[in-house]
Amino acid sequence: MISNTLKSWIDCRRISSLLLLTGLASLSGCHQLTTDQRLNAYAESGGKSAPMFMTSKEIRAMEARSYIRVLRRTLSNSVFLANDKGMQGSVKLRMKLSRQGDVLLCEAQSTDPGAPPDFANLVTDVCWSEIWSTIPEDLQSPADGSLEIIAPLIAKDDVSPISDYSLTRRKAGLESRFFWDNVLARHSINAFGSAHFDFTANAKGQVTRCDVTLEKSYSRPESFHPDTALQKALAAQCLQLDLQHMPGFQVEESGVINRSVFVKYFPWKKHVGKHQEKAPATDKKEPAPLNTSKERT
Repeated sequence: MISNTLKSWIDCRRISSLLLLTGLASLSGCHQLTTDQRLNAYAESGGKSAPMFMTSKEIRAMEARSYIRVLRRTLSNSVFLANDKGMQGSVKLRMKLSRQGDVLLCEAQSTDPGAPPDFANLVTDVCWSEIWSTIPEDLQSPADGSLEIIAPLIAKDDVSPISDYSLTRRKAGLESRFFWDNVLARHSINAFGSAHFDFTANAKGQVTRCDVTLEKSYSRPESFHPDTALQKALAAQCLQLDLQHMPGFQVEESGVINRSVFVKYFPWKKHVGKHQEKAPATDKKEPAPLNTSKERT
């Protein structure tokens, strides 16, 4: 069933095409649709069919709506994947982004008296763990180009089974968080990138081999800094880990575990986990943390 709004927009588009092909210039009939109607028609099509004739104002409005839609969907999905304990509750998330999409503020306040405090902490950590693109012009504050958002997030009891794909993503996310908490969070990294840990461990969770490579962030590739000192420090710390504390740790039939874990890093991720005390997941003396701060480009 096609909605009246979408049907009107389709009819308008067809008329516009005919007028364009025959050289007629009168397109006034197509602009009888309001901006909201035209943008709603675009949204109802799943983003597959953009209106042929859009003013610059409508284009900016469409970009703004799309940005907020992606932001909300990303936050919701990330909270779902991080919530492996199935906590229930509702929070009000207040976040602020800079003009270029850097996260400046993340505050989650519970709006459900019966919700566990850890749920608000989880949402806060998820907020600090995201990288966003440049804010569309129509959403930027006239003062400094920033964007402040207040978003309600609710986690309800869901009896529907989680897909294998989501389970795989959740497992990867929990492993990545383990390596962040116990390795990268101990450094001051003022750059964008991804640390790839390729390691082997025995049945006791002792790491016997760990190779680390630093790779560009697909979100901010221009802000990647090759850092040999950081790479060596991460590899040394990886060898000190006790992986029995890592979520989902399971030894293979061979008696060892061979895995790869990717951990994104960026300046504001240093705020992740600051609300809680964590016991180091190590069984040996830790190397001293390395300050790898560099000027951002």
